[in-house]
Amino acid sequence: MVRNGGVLVVGSVNRDVTVRTERFPAPGETVLGDRLLTGLGGKGANQAVAAAGAGARTRLLATVGDDDHGGELVRALTAAGVGTGPLRRAPGLATGTALITVDSRGENQIVVVPGANAATGADRVREEAAAVGAADVVVVQGEIPVEAVTEVVRLGPRLTVLNLAPYVAVPRPVLERVDVLVVNATEAGQLLGTAAPSGVPAALGAVRRLAGIARSAVITLGAQGAVVAGARTAPAHLPVLEAVEVVDATGAGDAFVGVLAAELAAGSDLAHAVARGVAAASRTVQVAGAAQAAVAALSRNGSA
Repeated sequence: MVRNGGVLVVGSVNRDVTVRTERFPAPGETVLGDRLLTGLGGKGANQAVAAAGAGARTRLLATVGDDDHGGELVRALTAAGVGTGPLRRAPGLATGTALITVDSRGENQIVVVPGANAATGADRVREEAAAVGAADVVVVQGEIPVEAVTEVVRLGPRLTVLNLAPYVAVPRPVLERVDVLVVNATEAGQLLGTAAPSGVPAALGAVRRLAGIARSAVITLGAQGAVVAGARTAPAHLPVLEAVEVVDATGAGDAFVGVLAAELAAGSDLAHAVARGVAAASRTVQVAGAAQAAVAALSRNGSA
């Protein structure tokens, strides 16, 4: 059963502008796209939508602009079951925007213009200290100022999930207080100062090292699932249990994190929560769009 505190996501909200094309253009080249999709995105929004879709009482602490796009995204979050009480609209700032290109293999290239997300700083986190303290699980990522990430951890919520995506330099004492650190292979390499681990055996070694920094760690591996380790538990591999056709990988990692947080808020152990996150992410890649994919995948299956 989900506890009353639920999940609080502290993060970004973007308007995603996604174009599908057969292949990515080379430098200086123009290629034609065959489909344009606009909608709700941003790691914070995507993770909140996934957590709500998995059954958790979910709220989002974020900032959007006072433009038309900001209003549209707030309405989309509400429709997805995400509480927007801690969300603010910043006068004079544009809502964050992500420009996403997806090729025929479902791979993506993304450029983000943060816009109003830059206003979700440490002061905003302190303003919502009561909400941070009341949540069963607080999720934060790298698409907002690092000072906000540090402040979330400093406030000491019951359980903190840090998705270090995109990678930002977080002080070691802050990482040591994180309950669950989630990164992909590239981010794991950046954090450890090594090449990205390639393959499950290398990832198992890397996640063991990460679990010596944070209290526990997860490395997501795309089609290979994820690996997980705790300070006192051996690394384990949680694979994808069925092959799927990849339509769009955008937001798969966010779906993983959102469902992971919902499961932890419901009292699941970390290994079970990771397995559920892997299952949710594998369904998400079968649908175009980030937040849209999370809604479709989770509603199609009831939950993760």
